[in-house]
Amino acid sequence: MATTTPEIVLPPLALKAAGDSESQREVNLAKVVRSPGFPTLVLLLADTVGKWADRVILDFTAHHVGVKQQVDGIWVDLPPMDRPTGDFMLATLKQLCNLDFRERETRQESTFTGQLDAFKYKFHVRCQPVPTGERVQIRVDLPRPQPAQLVEMGMREKAYERVKQMLKQGKGLLVSAALPGDGASMSWKGVRAAGDRFTADFVTFEQKGAVEDEVINVGSVVYDSLDVFDDRFRELLLKEPDTVFFSQVRSPEIMRRIVDKGLSSNRLMVVQIDARSAMEAVFRLQILGMTRDEIQKHLVGVVAHKTLRRLCIKCREAFEPDPSVLAKLGIQPGRVRQFYKQFDPAAYTTLDKKGNPIPPPTCPTCGGTGFFARVGLFEVLENDATLKSILQSQKKFSEATQMWRAAGNPTFREEGLAMLALGITSIEELQRVLKS
Repeated sequence: MATTTPEIVLPPLALKAAGDSESQREVNLAKVVRSPGFPTLVLLLADTVGKWADRVILDFTAHHVGVKQQVDGIWVDLPPMDRPTGDFMLATLKQLCNLDFRERETRQESTFTGQLDAFKYKFHVRCQPVPTGERVQIRVDLPRPQPAQLVEMGMREKAYERVKQMLKQGKGLLVSAALPGDGASMSWKGVRAAGDRFTADFVTFEQKGAVEDEVINVGSVVYDSLDVFDDRFRELLLKEPDTVFFSQVRSPEIMRRIVDKGLSSNRLMVVQIDARSAMEAVFRLQILGMTRDEIQKHLVGVVAHKTLRRLCIKCREAFEPDPSVLAKLGIQPGRVRQFYKQFDPAAYTTLDKKGNPIPPPTCPTCGGTGFFARVGLFEVLENDATLKSILQSQKKFSEATQMWRAAGNPTFREEGLAMLALGITSIEELQRVLKS
């Protein structure tokens, strides 16, 4: 008796192909629907948006295709594909993007859209050759609101007021510090939005190719290269803006121009740099060429940022913390009655009539990841007597950090413990972030 292979039931993900005309888009979609790689692609994309993942990486090697998704800033490895399956899927993806599916030696980029249930998605695809074969990145515009204000990102109101006062200083240097991939772009947007943009003239000065998301009432001046930086910066300063924002400052050459030309103009310069903490940002300014005297003279403050994954409120589980755990966290017994943790499928013990375990249902909110969206942790450092003493005494980084904490400044740790006590995140997630 012949056996039949059960037909794959695909999720109702409606895709719209790219193309130069409506007829071309229809042709491209008709071709991919009939292609052998279409079911694999649809299953991957539906799984991606179902988990609220915003990126997928496909690494093609000689024998297989590595697959990983980024969910709320965390990369998760998926089972690899065999090379033939991956090749069929990639040909389908390129056709959907109106790209040349035969070309694998040059970089190609395009977009297409899709809809699953009531949510619409835009997929940005980039294919580029690498020594091992080809790497494909799919970036997804997720249809959930992005916070625009620092308080919406998790900053406390008291700290937010301090940041607003710094932006009112009118001159000096304010620093926004975070690591790439750790919410740096989002916190930078929040810092730019924190000032009184409706009564002051705020301008972002940024290099072409590194332009950040637009902020209402914050203008933008773009320069092509370091060769034209001085001329464009001089032209900008002649217009006498109140505040100038510099994104992704990573070279001493740029930092020196900001110090020599920007700070001497008696305007407020706000720079975005890479640093793991507020105090590390102060030391990073020295690596970027500023002297301790210049920092002491010009620095207004630092806003440092990390991100925590939020526990999914639909499937998180409450538990009573062990006294030893509270002691390690520095929390007095009785102050916190319960913590929350990520849903554990292994603890799900429902059995069917035959005594076999029933797989736990997938949470419709988080897609079974246990987390949904992220929240910010912030350190706000001001150029006060403590910092001046640190700079004058030439303390080492570890000594400076201890001295700053001893002065009563809230650190990422204290802010994280507050998030833990409120049930916003888990102990394991807080430990992961504090170690990074």
